[in-house]
Amino acid sequence: MKAVVVERCGEAIWREVPDPPEPGPYQALVRITAFSLCNATDLHIRNCVLMGATQSDCPFLLGHESVGEIVALGPECRYLQVGQQILRPVLSLPGFGSYWGGMAEMGFAADRRAHEEDGSPPAGRVLRGHQVLPHEISPAHAVTLITLKEVLAYLWALDVHEGGRLLVTGHGPVGLAACYIARTVLGAEAIVVAGRRPEAAEQVTGFGADAYVDTGQADWPTRAVAALGGMADAVCETTGSAPLTAGALTVLAEDGVLGPYAARTDEQAHEPLPDDPRVGPHGPDESLAHDELVAATLDGRVEPERFITHRMAPEEIGRAFDLIEQRKALKIVFGL
Repeated sequence: MKAVVVERCGEAIWREVPDPPEPGPYQALVRITAFSLCNATDLHIRNCVLMGATQSDCPFLLGHESVGEIVALGPECRYLQVGQQILRPVLSLPGFGSYWGGMAEMGFAADRRAHEEDGSPPAGRVLRGHQVLPHEISPAHAVTLITLKEVLAYLWALDVHEGGRLLVTGHGPVGLAACYIARTVLGAEAIVVAGRRPEAAEQVTGFGADAYVDTGQADWPTRAVAALGGMADAVCETTGSAPLTAGALTVLAEDGVLGPYAARTDEQAHEPLPDDPRVGPHGPDESLAHDELVAATLDGRVEPERFITHRMAPEEIGRAFDLIEQRKALKIVFGL
């Protein structure tokens, strides 16, 4: 079979790898039907500047945004079924490091419910994101839902609510998803995006923001408060920048919450985030938002297609990373 392999830091290719083993007791073997790039995380891991990835880990498998169809079950699986569509299959193989490994032709998901009931050690990774969704949602839309689920769960944790005021820092896929979900699902009254590329103003308003402020201007926090009509109830910080986080805290109400969503690069980690009690949760639990987002997709309230800018073949993985680095793509989906 084939998978995306980082041969050396900064180089990822689609190539032959060993076939997967038989599924373990609580595992389902999954034929992967689509995967997508998580723009910042996958790029930074490929470049060995995130999550401790180094040249010594190469070759390693990549990818955590994947979906597929279950084709075989381990003997202890009882809540998963052959034929079901399931999110986030992962892959580990002898001789390869694995940063999830979802960019492959085959992978594994876990019957988490059965494993927890039995109190038995799992064979392989057990992820809360191993969740089933109906085939009425296409594979391309399914992988796009992973980001939207993460974002909704995070906005819930920040108590973004109907009538509230939200500041979003950064306008990559996560920042745009925060605007979109806060507007279409949660009913926020005012949403402002702060970023360093003013040419993105039209795009962010198209995804639900009311205004864009340029962080290159020294008075951007004052402009953000004015555009919000008051202090922000919540900040979704998607850049990992300590200076931008410090500026965003001046926009935040005393009883508000700033969520540091971004996975910080090795370079950013040397610059600690401000010590402020309003800096809140890190790491959204996407599983909490699964049912809400599946229902919203099926009834048309949420349109994953809006986020997909490119559909590509796995062999084009190198070009896809180039598009991400050039900021020419929002969500790239690969079909198998």
